Amino acid sequence: MPVIQSHYKPPYYLPGGDLQTIVPALFRKVDGVNYSRERIFTADHDFLDIDWHGAAKNKIALLIHGLEASADKPYMRGMTKALSKAGFKLAAMNLRGCSGQLNVQPRAYHSGSTDDVETVISHILLNNDCEQLVLVGFSLGGNLVIKYLGEHKSDLPEKISRAVTISVPCDLEAGAARLDKRLSFIYRDHFLKTLKEKLQQRSEQLPFLLTSDQIKTIGSLHDFDNLYTSRMHDYQNALHYYRSCGAKNFIADVTIPTLILTAKNDPFFTSACLPYDECENHPNVFLEVPEEGGHVGFCVDFIAGKYYSEFRAVEFLTS
Repeated sequence: MPVIQSHYKPPYYLPGGDLQTIVPALFRKVDGVNYSRERIFTADHDFLDIDWHGAAKNKIALLIHGLEASADKPYMRGMTKALSKAGFKLAAMNLRGCSGQLNVQPRAYHSGSTDDVETVISHILLNNDCEQLVLVGFSLGGNLVIKYLGEHKSDLPEKISRAVTISVPCDLEAGAARLDKRLSFIYRDHFLKTLKEKLQQRSEQLPFLLTSDQIKTIGSLHDFDNLYTSRMHDYQNALHYYRSCGAKNFIADVTIPTLILTAKNDPFFTSACLPYDECENHPNVFLEVPEEGGHVGFCVDFIAGKYYSEFRAVEFLTS
């Protein structure tokens, strides 16, 4: 499908991509979401926590958060609430080490760790009587959704019917370079703080890879991915990791209706992160690129708690 026209307009009191990103992230409150946690175990003897919301239903939505987030982030809770009202039971996946407890193994999550997504999907389908499973991913989680769908073009479970991805860094190399620029240091340092803290907490597990002093020298996302992510997860270096795992490489093989919603003024991305060419003649992927919205923002009315991304997800997943 071609790039589709967007009708999103931000409120007048949130001008620019930075405010549209930061205000919802820091100040949004979402009531009425009461998670119950389920812990499942992985093939490598680690664990993943799934936060469930809603009674048993024949439709389940799996939500996957972004970098250094969790199921408890406002955008995850907001989407949970919106899709619950639309008739879905919600499964909010916490990526490794993001549920409040450090994971067991030296490895972590990253933009290509679809093995954990597959573990969660298999568990949901095996243990729940549902007729339909939809996938919703935010930022890094959106990259995981697209990568998973592309990898499973010939063996995708039949019950997976649709997907929505929001603020996706389809070109990981360009996205990392943007965040490492001087003017993006606030976002970069926000992520690096917790990423480095987790590495320090598990430094005794990593003497073969990194020392505590080496961790302290990490000053950019590229450094982190070059010194840890790539080496821990069998990539040659950061560039090999970025080029192997970016969603752009997997869009062509997506076989179900999938929406990619990303703002032009997303402060995390450059225009290289927008997959116009990959989506222009795609039979299943819809690319929507509003002029504004920020990163995982898309606020319509902050006081009323209305968000365009939630409206579009409900509309797309129930059509």
